[in-house]
Amino acid sequence: MTGASSISSALGKGNDALVYLNKLFGRFLSVNTLYRESGPVIETPLSGAQSIHDMLLQSWGGKIRVFPAVPDAWQDVAFDGLRTEGAFKVSANRKAGKTEFIQVKSLAGEPCILVTDIARPFFKGKRHLEVKQLGEHTYQVDLQKGEEMLVYPEGTSPDLIIHPIQNTSIHCFGKKLKDKK
Repeated sequence: MTGASSISSALGKGNDALVYLNKLFGRFLSVNTLYRESGPVIETPLSGAQSIHDMLLQSWGGKIRVFPAVPDAWQDVAFDGLRTEGAFKVSANRKAGKTEFIQVKSLAGEPCILVTDIARPFFKGKRHLEVKQLGEHTYQVDLQKGEEMLVYPEGTSPDLIIHPIQNTSIHCFGKKLKDKK
């Protein structure tokens, strides 16, 4: 199920990826996140965690893909400081199904090619960044080692604080949610 989820994510099919993960969560994971079949093990939950990462951030073929396979059910999602191939550190926030911002820091000065769903992205750095559009939603940026860039929809002023996302599931790390009264 985790393999099928990650393959679905690589194909950009976030809804399918979530269906496979939900099968894993419903049938084989305990509320304490350990896998159950013949005894508690940790390998499958770690693979499940990677499947979630694959929905949020991918880096292969020389490109950084931000939110490449987010399911429709995840309208609000965020992550902070995930690493990619090429030694990039990436943070991003998505609200109401739209990417609010992406922050990328180059740790090694490798070529930076970003794939984003932002329709008209604005690229901001401490210096003027040379940005070349390579294709639909694909941009090459001259980000040097140690430099950071912020990408957000043109004409907006994003809130750069990543806030906790409200959990609506029944269990969260083995704890039942308390009823709000």
